Amino acid sequence: MKHKTLVALIIAPMILGVGLYFLVRDGREAAPISASAGASSPVLDKNQVTIRNVTKETVTYTIKPASSSAPAGRKALTAGGLDRYSGRKRLILAYRRLGNEITETLLPGTPYSFRYDENGLIHLYLGSHMREDAEDLAPYIATPMEVVFEMLEMARVGASDTVYDLGCGDGRMVVLAAEKYGARGVGIDIDPRRIKEAEARAEKAGVRALVTFRVEDAAKSDFSEATVLALYLLPESNALLRPKFESLLQPGARVVTHNYPVPGWDERRLDSTAVKDKTGKNHTIFLYRR
Repeated sequence: MKHKTLVALIIAPMILGVGLYFLVRDGREAAPISASAGASSPVLDKNQVTIRNVTKETVTYTIKPASSSAPAGRKALTAGGLDRYSGRKRLILAYRRLGNEITETLLPGTPYSFRYDENGLIHLYLGSHMREDAEDLAPYIATPMEVVFEMLEMARVGASDTVYDLGCGDGRMVVLAAEKYGARGVGIDIDPRRIKEAEARAEKAGVRALVTFRVEDAAKSDFSEATVLALYLLPESNALLRPKFESLLQPGARVVTHNYPVPGWDERRLDSTAVKDKTGKNHTIFLYRR
């Protein structure tokens, strides 16, 4: 009995040590890689806040730690610029809009963007990533399934189609296209977390063989094989990508957008319609032909 107890006392720490080794090793390998200046890593840094200016003018704001009583520092962010703030504490940002001071609390590990709102006024929104080498096309906001279904219906998606979704999020557009219509699909998103969600969604729906998901910057992606291109991007992003639509898409390809039209494509518009989601909110869908 004493011999068995002694062996157990010797082996137990060894097993525990091996287990801890693999736990630490796996945790280190799976840890996020921060996106340093100019890096191509799309992984968010949980100890950093980024503020991007996607407007065409310089934006002035003040910023300080939420817990600080010191005066806030004043910053001027030029058009296309990106400011970074490291630390684990919340930040208080203030800027002026129509003569009023707007105050926002910024959370660590979160990207933000100054953009124009529907009235052409500058407003601070959630951003989509922290990279310096990629355009911030739109924050991630999932398209309601009622809208997804109507977008596919308006585009008359069928089994012979290849549906691309730029900024695919959790993959609901291409997964439904494959599941309901038998179409092939490709989802592109800059956030690897969204791509993991999309792959899990496709697996659950049983359409993994029909769809592909890629971690890419949509502004640099090749979507020339698309017969249907789905978008839920902001107006300036649609304008930015329009030359790629015109150069990459084959004549006859359909482009279907959620809420925002493609600027300069009025003559290509085939149809538009309004859809209510389950909460009663109205959404607009625009259909174009290349």
